[in-house]
Amino acid sequence: MTLQKAETNLANPELKKEDALELVGSLNVLLSDYSVVYQKLRNFHWNVVGGDFYDVHEKLEEEYLAAAELIDEIAERIRVMGYKPISTMKGFLEKANISETDDDHTADQMIQAVIKDYKALILSMKTVVKHALAINDYGTDHMVREMIIRTEKKIWMFQSFVK
Repeated sequence: MTLQKAETNLANPELKKEDALELVGSLNVLLSDYSVVYQKLRNFHWNVVGGDFYDVHEKLEEEYLAAAELIDEIAERIRVMGYKPISTMKGFLEKANISETDDDHTADQMIQAVIKDYKALILSMKTVVKHALAINDYGTDHMVREMIIRTEKKIWMFQSFVK
């Protein structure tokens, strides 16, 4: 990202745009990871079959709808920092730590993949928190810590389901 002179961000008068560069980079990785997870959740939702169909189908829909909201929050937070978020699938796939998948999985394999992806999301979230705290950005820190709490609970629930 090319920087001009440091501008004070209007939403946070103590934050300078140039100071937020590392944070925005980590937010874009989180945005990319979530965007790939969102598409995987939809893929699994559309393609789940078997005895657990109704339960898994409904849970995956719940998760991709929640992911869509979180994606929007992350992208808007990047705008608060004075930058533009990544917004193309090509861009997401280039930045993401999480990979796409095909639709040839059992319901349990799908849930195991979601667990793995959610653990990767937590790692991305912790990187964002580290960068947010380094520049005293308590808004981003708070937003992402709430995401961590939600994601940890979902991992526990999904792990309980596949036991």
